[in-house]
Amino acid sequence: MRKITNLILLLLIVVQTTFAQDKQSRIKINNPSQRHVNTIASLGIDLSCGSKHDGEDLIIELSETEINSLRENNISFNIEIDDVTQFYVDRASRDLPKAKAQLNAAKASALNFSQRSISSVLQDNIIQYNGCDEIDFVEPQNFNLGSMSGCLTFQEMKNELDDMRTFSQSNGLDIVSVKANASSTGQQTWGNPSNNFINQQNNGPTTYSGEGPTRWNPETVWYVRITGDESTSSEGSKPQMLFTSMIHSREVSALMNNIYFMWYIIENYDTDPAIKELVDHNELYFVPVVNPDGLRWNETLSPSGGGTQRKNLRPNTGGTGYNRGVDLNRNFDYFWAYNNMGSSGNDSGGTYRGPSPESEPETQIMVDFITSRNIQSAVWNHSYANSVPHPYGGVPSLSSGREDEYYKWHEEMTRYNRYLYGATIFYESNGLPDDWMMGGNPDNNGSIGSGQAIIATTPEHGGQGFWPTPSNIVPIAKQSMRISLGTAYYGGKYAKLHDLTQSNITSTTANLDFGIERIGQTASDFTVTVTPISANINSITSASTETGMVVLSQRMVTATLNLNPSIGANEKIEYNVKLSNDDGIIYEANYEKFYQPTATVNP
Repeated sequence: MRKITNLILLLLIVVQTTFAQDKQSRIKINNPSQRHVNTIASLGIDLSCGSKHDGEDLIIELSETEINSLRENNISFNIEIDDVTQFYVDRASRDLPKAKAQLNAAKASALNFSQRSISSVLQDNIIQYNGCDEIDFVEPQNFNLGSMSGCLTFQEMKNELDDMRTFSQSNGLDIVSVKANASSTGQQTWGNPSNNFINQQNNGPTTYSGEGPTRWNPETVWYVRITGDESTSSEGSKPQMLFTSMIHSREVSALMNNIYFMWYIIENYDTDPAIKELVDHNELYFVPVVNPDGLRWNETLSPSGGGTQRKNLRPNTGGTGYNRGVDLNRNFDYFWAYNNMGSSGNDSGGTYRGPSPESEPETQIMVDFITSRNIQSAVWNHSYANSVPHPYGGVPSLSSGREDEYYKWHEEMTRYNRYLYGATIFYESNGLPDDWMMGGNPDNNGSIGSGQAIIATTPEHGGQGFWPTPSNIVPIAKQSMRISLGTAYYGGKYAKLHDLTQSNITSTTANLDFGIERIGQTASDFTVTVTPISANINSITSASTETGMVVLSQRMVTATLNLNPSIGANEKIEYNVKLSNDDGIIYEANYEKFYQPTATVNP
């Protein structure tokens, strides 16, 4: 018995020592030269997720293996935080009680909160909102912080999806599907095999050998669909948008932002006409955890939070700690291993791209999920650089031909949160899912990507590290709301309405001019309907319906206003304006003008 006990203790010491060798540190590289940056990128170190600039200096969180590679290449640095996992855990333990209290107080206040609106707007939407400050999104009553430094565990995430379905059904909404496998063939992840892996087939793991408390079975990549009349609405009958998170399993804000957004649209569906219109006429697909094994590995190695596992758990890679696995965000089959920059061929590297394109079950599952649908727009949430890049991987010599659409979309996303956006804001990367979704001309391997030319992007949220202070999880989630809502609007049948009529009307017969700007990826006709409100209006002739508008095109339409001849100077003229697409009204507001107003100047 004593021998068995001693053996167990010895094994525990070995395991703890092995894990300790995978410590991650936050370092600062003072004013790196372009040569040093190129060297860092060529080592497969990610210079987007997990890095930020402090003036001319580069701050980045790296494993010991990656830090040693810097030393070997004579790149100088200073260690800012020796053990970021412990740093994150200590910070969260101090802040989590405060964060929960703040969230509960905000939810209590929200129960008595009458949502602010512009008095003239009857049916608003986020793309029409032009206030000086961002909308104060009210905390959803069912949104909660997770048990792992405020982050949800994988089981807690699955419980949330079940709770969303239950809430929907119990309130008679029928807008949330039962969670389901994202793979049409039932494919699952590797699970957590030991390095004594026995057998593998091309489509995933079949047999494992290994024992120990940290071994588990393969897992499902779960998704839900949110749409009006979910149980009776067939897939593909409406525009489809995709929202993912945790393709990198240490990026807390990516997951929590997605869950916050989901609860927001579910809870506001029955009370906010704009949310109801958005949900009713679109299919919103959510994959909150693309990398289940990575998240479960973080739970195993650091159950209090702060885990730094980024990759999946492909067997026989990177040892037994945080270095194991493949970076799923470098494993997609478009520009895979392009130029040998921005990903690594070393299986211990943080950006290890895998042995071949789409080698990983998680990648295969997402490829299957996307190609079996007609996705119009997609967002792959990451953290933590507060920026929104778009294809292709920060390579300035490449062009998707869709830059104008991306810039317009990203301008909307960043209007208030002031995230940096653009095609070349990050260093080169390759094998990215948004590059693959857009696709295009044959790449270095002859791949054309998804073949569906889908606008997709990979926003970085947070700015506080992979594990933000718990009390900042909600503020970061609010900052991301416009990104999520904008993704839906820019994928659907939507346009912006612009009032082009001056405020003073000088004649009893006048033109009311409006601009229509198509921003959605899905084609539609658009109609402006103008209806009199004030009694001094005799009639308003209808504006024409605009057909055949392409994305980002702008057209002016005109309605003719006929006023009562007895109207007096300074009288208010009020009328209602509706902008409709093929499905109905998408924006409605009351407009006010004045007849021959008298200009006055105060002394």
